[in-house]
Amino acid sequence: MIRRLQKAALIAALMAAFAAGPGFLFSAPGESALAAQVDQNLQRKIEDNLICQDGCGMILSACENQTAEYMRKIIVDRLEKGQTKDEIMGYFVSIYGDKVLAAPPAEGFNITAWVTPFVAILGGGLAVFFFLDKWVFYAKLERMDRDEAGQEQMADLSEYEEKLDAELRKYL
Repeated sequence: MIRRLQKAALIAALMAAFAAGPGFLFSAPGESALAAQVDQNLQRKIEDNLICQDGCGMILSACENQTAEYMRKIIVDRLEKGQTKDEIMGYFVSIYGDKVLAAPPAEGFNITAWVTPFVAILGGGLAVFFFLDKWVFYAKLERMDRDEAGQEQMADLSEYEEKLDAELRKYL
């Protein structure tokens, strides 16, 4: 009885191998591992370009909650069906909209997300430059005013020094 079950299992395994095609029997040992590795790399690239949609705001590859696991399962299922990265990304965009993308596409109103940081940095830098320039300019003006006032005061003192010398000459 056990021998019959073993023969039946062997026959079933051979039939499954032939049904899978001749590539299954004659493929190199590392080929299936290499294909799995390529799929994992592609899966990782897709996960790096998507944001988890449970409200945490994390990139899908870094998030470990149930929503992220569900999204990863969808990615794996679609990769097994032979879909490309663009098709999978398009699927998620069709469900969640552009907010699922880690980087918004540079088109339409989304261009502001790309341009605004650079404009803000440039504007802030110019504001700091002009503020410092004005600050230094007014400091220089104050120093010049003080120097001129000091020179005028010195001129006024020279007049008194002459009077003092004249008075001293009278008594000496």
